[in-house]
Amino acid sequence: MLSNQVRRLIQRSACLGLKLLHKQEKKSLFRFKGKVFYLCPGVFRPKWTFTSIFLAESLKVSYGDIVLDMGCGVGIQAVFAAEKASQVLALDINPKAAKCARLNIRLNGLSDKVEVLVGDLFQPLKREKFDLIIFNPPYLPGKPKNLLERAWIDSDGFLIRRFFDEVSNHLKPNGKIQVLYSDIAVLNPDGLEKLIETKGFRIKFKTKKRLLFETLTVYLIAVKP
Repeated sequence: MLSNQVRRLIQRSACLGLKLLHKQEKKSLFRFKGKVFYLCPGVFRPKWTFTSIFLAESLKVSYGDIVLDMGCGVGIQAVFAAEKASQVLALDINPKAAKCARLNIRLNGLSDKVEVLVGDLFQPLKREKFDLIIFNPPYLPGKPKNLLERAWIDSDGFLIRRFFDEVSNHLKPNGKIQVLYSDIAVLNPDGLEKLIETKGFRIKFKTKKRLLFETLTVYLIAVKP
């Protein structure tokens, strides 16, 4: 496990790198696993960050599932989930992200299966429940200066805690959650796994991807029996 000093150094470097990466404001195309995505100005760019790609590679969608893509960004998870799902709802707090996701959904011919809404976590929902909820949350510390920076900054882990406070209200009885997290996150891996346990969930499966300065983990999570 990383020491606190090393973790803070990597966190600061990651935040700086993401700010520099997102200074590129031109729309560009990104191809991944046979799909094409526009990367739009003012929206988290998944091309060089690995988190969106690793989560998309790890999705556990069953045929006919009703899926929620929380914090959808440009719509990568929603597009790949729609290959098997009967219906996908994509949500993002950033209106620019929602607009970009709609563009990519049309680009990939999925407008009949995927709806996109703007909102803060589960706020736009009423009583909707899902077979699978996908979340690629922000996990770096700091104070976001705008909606774009909220895509990678979660001050003191407030957002991930709030997610697990509210998510059970929107899961079907046998519903599952897929979340990506990092060992350089605000909560270390032990902290996240303890949170999952104390909120009444269990980890069914996890898969890791080791990068140069961090290790990513995708968790498949279910309600405790």
